[in-house]
Amino acid sequence: MEVSAPASRRPRDRRNQIAIKASELFAERGYQSVRMDDIAEAAGITARAIYRHYANKQALLSHVVFGEQLPLIEVVEGWSKDPPAPSALDDSLSALTEVCLDNPRLSLLWQREARHLSAEDFKLVRDRTRLLAREYDRLLVRPERPELDSYAAILRTYSIASITSSTAYLDRSMPRPRLVRELVDAADRAILSGPADPPAAAPAAKARRSPGSRREQLIAAAASAFRSNGYAGVSIDEIGREVGVVGPALYRYFDNKADILVAAVTRFGEWRALEMLRALEDEPRGERVIFGLIDGYIRLAIEAPDLVAVSLTERLFLPDDVREGFDRTQSENLAEWQRWLLEARPELDAQSASVLVTVAKTVIDDCVRTPRLQAGPAFEVELRTVAHATLGLEG
Repeated sequence: MEVSAPASRRPRDRRNQIAIKASELFAERGYQSVRMDDIAEAAGITARAIYRHYANKQALLSHVVFGEQLPLIEVVEGWSKDPPAPSALDDSLSALTEVCLDNPRLSLLWQREARHLSAEDFKLVRDRTRLLAREYDRLLVRPERPELDSYAAILRTYSIASITSSTAYLDRSMPRPRLVRELVDAADRAILSGPADPPAAAPAAKARRSPGSRREQLIAAAASAFRSNGYAGVSIDEIGREVGVVGPALYRYFDNKADILVAAVTRFGEWRALEMLRALEDEPRGERVIFGLIDGYIRLAIEAPDLVAVSLTERLFLPDDVREGFDRTQSENLAEWQRWLLEARPELDAQSASVLVTVAKTVIDDCVRTPRLQAGPAFEVELRTVAHATLGLEG
């Protein structure tokens, strides 16, 4: 008698398996470049089977982002029930860092892909993020620094989030316990830093005049549009209409949309290189060069936040050769930071210095893309203070 094979059963955690594969692909390729068929193939199922669990790709993104954020929410909810003692600051920071190490895609997905959520889901994720910030402020910053004004405190709160979630950008070859210690110490220093000395005089208001060059106008309009809607969410005609260039006239300046993205990212890379050269040439004392490198990058990032954002969130859409070149120059720039941090702090080894400069850059990149922080009159001096402290620099 022939016995038929038992009918295959769907795994009980199929929905979760789909979400894991989607999270990996969204982080690797970007939400707009991933199709439901790609997710189905990675999960070993048909695209039709995905729709039994998720209505569409946007619903799947929502589930992924909420799921990546949930472990941090659970940590904070635990603190609400059993508040950590002020003396347990390092334990609290370690808990956050461990969660982020276990969920390394959280920062990447929130900052790069959350703009593709529905308005309702985006608001929910943003509200959760603000809840985390309030609790970090109440339970981590205020007990240590009750004298800080509200702006200085919230900037340190956001810096804690950047430092602990910077794991998405770090070389994970450092042993985990040591990496946790490096990040906790950096967050400790950020909390305890400052407050910054107020500027001697209020900065002069900038005219913010628009250039007459159509090419420059197109680059600026494209950077703003790419930042808001993503490269794939904007057409070249929409960019042209923003500055009053339509039809064939648009192609006098750029052959296609990819050329505009290349121009924007190349512009940022060139400006970054210029700031690096200024720091190397202007500071006679080797141990102070790192201050010039950090301060120059902060100045650039504040003046060109759209270019910073596009260089971080849209690099996946660059042509391969351009992306490889941009990544190489960015690595070389961070290598300069590492070199001069070691000059200022010779007790560090190369691996620790590499971690710290990546973390400091992440803090700067995150803060300049946060309008709530950018609006503060003391933003630049406070950000410099926190970035220096993150690196363990004094004076």
